[in-house]
Amino acid sequence: MNDPKLPGLARALNAEAMRSLLAATLGRELSREEIFFSALRCRVLKHALGKRCVIAYESDGVPRRLIGKVYRKNRGEMIFSNWRRLWESAGENEARTGEPFGMPEPLAYFPELGMVLQSAVSGRQLVEMTAYAERRAAMRAAARNLATLHGLPLAAGEKKTFADHLKKYCHPGPQVLVEACPESAPLVERLLRGLATDEGLLPSCPVHGDLNLAQIFIAEERAAFVDFDGWCLASPALDLGNFLVTLQVHYGSDYESLAEIFLEEYKARRSPQMLAGLRSYQAFACLRRAMICTRAPAVPAWRQQVRQLLEAGSSFLEK
Repeated sequence: MNDPKLPGLARALNAEAMRSLLAATLGRELSREEIFFSALRCRVLKHALGKRCVIAYESDGVPRRLIGKVYRKNRGEMIFSNWRRLWESAGENEARTGEPFGMPEPLAYFPELGMVLQSAVSGRQLVEMTAYAERRAAMRAAARNLATLHGLPLAAGEKKTFADHLKKYCHPGPQVLVEACPESAPLVERLLRGLATDEGLLPSCPVHGDLNLAQIFIAEERAAFVDFDGWCLASPALDLGNFLVTLQVHYGSDYESLAEIFLEEYKARRSPQMLAGLRSYQAFACLRRAMICTRAPAVPAWRQQVRQLLEAGSSFLEK
């Protein structure tokens, strides 16, 4: 696989080269699993051209599985450093309170590849669960894990404001949406006015930044979150709003009951103050989804989807 902006990708997909690298890095722990090295297989899970590539390292008959994420330039170094800080804070918090936080362990950073190596979490993705009873249990597990994340006593980290989120998640900007769908201009303007809140009144804590159904794995009664590329210190409503809108989009008629279960479990562990600004961030999640539809239209009726999302966002601000 060739990607000029990911020069380390070819080596990261070379099983022989990675066998030696993994053995040298994690040899003591993995030496008891010789089959892991002798039959190492590299499998691409996701590739965003010019940005990142996610690779699974696995072997038949070995339960251990590793995940490598190759990034452009030196972005992986910053992500690994931030990720380690979060991992260490979660470990200290569990030792003190007994509250575990489910996340993959960041194991190593390989600068020559631009790759972060991490453990793989167990369980099934929430997005794959179809039975209502499974989803109910998953809501409680996900809420507990999110409440633990939002309660980590981590003051060191990049603090993000709403303006930062708007720039990152609504790239290349609301004006592009208006140019693509001129009829949406009044709705976009209304949303942007309503989202201009005083963030100084909102709490700040560690947040995932991009929490949705595909980032949550459920194993028995425990949840684990993956993809911490965008974790930062921000309003907890960023995670809550994005997740609730994701539930509404995916689960339709089951949304109300699932959201109630999720919020009930979350509020049992965190103060009501953590929900400050929730409706604003639900509106923001709708604007963000409208931008995604504009950047990469997936269906012929994408303009109708954009309008529906913007109308839903406005309705959150009106309640």
